[in-house]
Amino acid sequence: MGKMQYAKYITKGMAYSTRLYRGDLDKGSRLVATMLGKPDRPPVLAQMHDHAMYMAGVPAKEFYWNAQAHLKALRDVSAYYGLDIPVVVGDVYNIEVEALGAKMIYGENSMPTVDFTQPLIKEPKDLLKLKSPNPLRDGRMPYALELAREQGVGLICAPFSLAVAMRTYPRLIRDMKRDPKFVDDLFNFIINEVHIPYLKAMRKESGVRVVGGPDAWSAFPNMTPEMGEQWVLPYTKKLHRAAVRIGIHTMILASLDYCEERPEHFDNDMIKKCLDVEAKGGGFPLAILLMGRWQDIDLRVVRDWSDHQMGFLGPAPITAAVNARLLHDGPIDEIVNVVKRYVDVLGRKGRFIGFLANISADTPPEHVHAAVAAFHQYGEYPIAANLDNLRFEMPKVVPFDKAENVPVQNR
Repeated sequence: MGKMQYAKYITKGMAYSTRLYRGDLDKGSRLVATMLGKPDRPPVLAQMHDHAMYMAGVPAKEFYWNAQAHLKALRDVSAYYGLDIPVVVGDVYNIEVEALGAKMIYGENSMPTVDFTQPLIKEPKDLLKLKSPNPLRDGRMPYALELAREQGVGLICAPFSLAVAMRTYPRLIRDMKRDPKFVDDLFNFIINEVHIPYLKAMRKESGVRVVGGPDAWSAFPNMTPEMGEQWVLPYTKKLHRAAVRIGIHTMILASLDYCEERPEHFDNDMIKKCLDVEAKGGGFPLAILLMGRWQDIDLRVVRDWSDHQMGFLGPAPITAAVNARLLHDGPIDEIVNVVKRYVDVLGRKGRFIGFLANISADTPPEHVHAAVAAFHQYGEYPIAANLDNLRFEMPKVVPFDKAENVPVQNR
């Protein structure tokens, strides 16, 4: 995706948000208008690597090693569901650790994952044996560089999540208490010997200037806000400063994502603290409601947090995800009602993105179609005063291999 295309998206989105243009929005232009608070409807995106692989019938060995096959499947399946932009976030947590030499588990129908029974760093002294990987040669880094070049945006594994991949979560938490000097050495190795060479290669080989770093392992309650302040934010800032010097802006995403599973333990004050850490990690007040049971949480706490982040500039943007288990299990009526509540509580002021979180391979396509249609129908601006008065219309679901908006070779 070239610079000219990005410029068109920005120009069109800005023109729409200022009412200088009233035509149709597409892809990135809708995202730009959303960030400015004046879209036609919320953009709808999805994390769906295994699902796209499954729907397109691409073997895992090809999908997670061949960048062109990966992108084609994601684009085709995104078009099938009517999503705004294909989100290329498959296997972001395993690229660097595999290139460092970690033992991996390769599934026939799922992404590769670290074999945590054989961690790369069994003892702190093992850190001294590791060498900086070569992004042009080692593991699947060349595949990831090609994905970045095609998308115009790069992805890395956030420092904390990469430390977990190298050491395991229980060992790393124990190290934080017993051997903080080793943990500091580990994070500095990750930034200086893994991320910075990787980012330099992205800048040179792929031309990217913006790189995201998802951080699922730092989700609450894996990490408390206090632990995030001590062990996530300092290294996030260090990485950001080092990356700026080579012409790249990094955004660590979804640190302290609130993933409490037990409703009796839901805590609004804790949610706000987690959002505070997440915003600091991203370098911008952006609320990302990702993997947790947000369908069961009082969303007004997120809305109120958003309203007070940017002063006269308006509310902070919110990305609200439909939970992967809900998408898989349904029923459709519940999926639609959750989306309606998201739009009603979080989406009325415009800076709102609908998201479908980590769609599993065998999620029924009609569930995904229902969620996307609900975001489209309930999210049309200006949003109706009472969404209960709107009748949801379930779209006709055509099998993927017969859909007209899927390229001929996949039908």
